[in-house]
Amino acid sequence: MNSKNLIEIKNLEFYWNNQDEFKIQINDFSIQTNEKKLILGKSGIGKSTFLNLICGMISPRAGDVYVLSQNLSSLKAWELDKFRSENIGVIFQEFNLLDHLSPLNNILLPCYFTNKDLNKSKDRAFLFGKKLNLNNDLLTKSNSKDLSTGQKQRISIIRSIINKPKIILADEPTSSLDFDNKNSFLNLLFDICNEEKISLLMVSHDLNLKNKFKDVIAFESFFKL
Repeated sequence: MNSKNLIEIKNLEFYWNNQDEFKIQINDFSIQTNEKKLILGKSGIGKSTFLNLICGMISPRAGDVYVLSQNLSSLKAWELDKFRSENIGVIFQEFNLLDHLSPLNNILLPCYFTNKDLNKSKDRAFLFGKKLNLNNDLLTKSNSKDLSTGQKQRISIIRSIINKPKIILADEPTSSLDFDNKNSFLNLLFDICNEEKISLLMVSHDLNLKNKFKDVIAFESFFKL
């Protein structure tokens, strides 16, 4: 493995048991420190599956996925949970906040899989809350039911970086956003990635995102039907 690569995939194959017509096949893919890559492809062709392979949520049928030189297939389940929480931040398509938890506790969820000091993580959450115009009263309110779209965006970004990950995986994070909210979200995300020296891998079907990234890959090059 090239030591410069945060993520490296070699000779990967994946298919579902009952879907022989579908196969993701990646001979060589990598992403390095401070890189931002966009993978474009139409809905329903396996982009989320691809991110789940990188996270170790599912295992390839063949080939290897390395993250920070660690072959994910060699880790036990509890080791993988800890490794993922410490090194990979995730932003979900619908942000996936739990309504019954406070915004702060939503942000802190990844911390419970690590050995990090929870009080220091809270301080980090409040620090980035201040930077992103989310005051302490809002972060500590009893639940997350009435948050605006913009607030959910910013909370999801803070949650993805709370453990100081090396890379963020973003799964269609702008799909439900209008033009202004989309640009605002991307600008915030890029600024934080630059500030924290975090790499970004985003998957999307939105062709309008192409001009935001220098490195764009067509997902269709990764699969066979």
